[in-house]
Amino acid sequence: MNLKQLRQFVVLAETLNFRVAAERLAMAQPPLSVSIRLLEEEIGQRLFDRSTGGVRLTAVGASVLEHARRSLYHAEQLRHSAQLVADGQLGSLRISFVPSSTIRLLPRAIAHFRQRHPRVDLKLSEAGTNAIMEGLHDGLIDVGLVRYPTPNLPSVAVSIVEVNRYVAALPAGHPKAGKARLRLADLHDEPFVMPSPLDGTASYMSMMHACAHAGFVPNIVQEASHAMTIVALVESGLGVALVPDIWQHLSPRNVEFRPLLGLPGTEIGLAFACRRSEEDAVLLEAFRRSVGAAVGMT
Repeated sequence: MNLKQLRQFVVLAETLNFRVAAERLAMAQPPLSVSIRLLEEEIGQRLFDRSTGGVRLTAVGASVLEHARRSLYHAEQLRHSAQLVADGQLGSLRISFVPSSTIRLLPRAIAHFRQRHPRVDLKLSEAGTNAIMEGLHDGLIDVGLVRYPTPNLPSVAVSIVEVNRYVAALPAGHPKAGKARLRLADLHDEPFVMPSPLDGTASYMSMMHACAHAGFVPNIVQEASHAMTIVALVESGLGVALVPDIWQHLSPRNVEFRPLLGLPGTEIGLAFACRRSEEDAVLLEAFRRSVGAAVGMT
């Protein structure tokens, strides 16, 4: 049996008239009679009593009618749900993000996305860039917001969505914070707090490259995984840090940020990452648009 047969059965059960049922179904009466007979043969029971006085449901037919209506309802719900998924209005999206994306980009992107796709279930997790890239490669997550530059994985597509520049973060009252601008070489003799290379090798290496370009190897006294931790350690006076300018929005009370002159042309920022095989997926594209909208917000 199939849904078409069940629909024909329900219409006939409601009208109890082959001619009227055939008209409602926009089909000829003989094919309808054949379809109902085949359905009865498949079930192994008579569903209708036919006589010169008309057509009436048997007890079995009345019971089958309830199940048929329920089956048609669930089939319609299935079709509707499938259409919602195809339109990006239903489903789930596994999003992993680096901590610094929560400063501004991620909250705005989620708010924008939720307004337009309220029935999509967002599964959020925080991780470092390396872990996110590996998760995408292994199919454990759908979308990543990562720090750029990223490890090169052929299976993962990466597009920069927000470009930052490095600035110096110094404890309030630090002697070198008296200058409006600094050169990175001015910090050659300072203790440094650096991001952990385990969480973002490319970002760590770009900072090391910047220091080497300035003529020194930084004296790293502490490594940390999260933006808030690095800024807090600078605030405590443990050392200075080379950080993306977006971190200024953390608004720490006792940390001062200074632009850096003469840095090499290393492009850093936040990037949208997904598996290349799923770049055109409806939900991924919808979230990409929300990320783009978030970048454009002032």
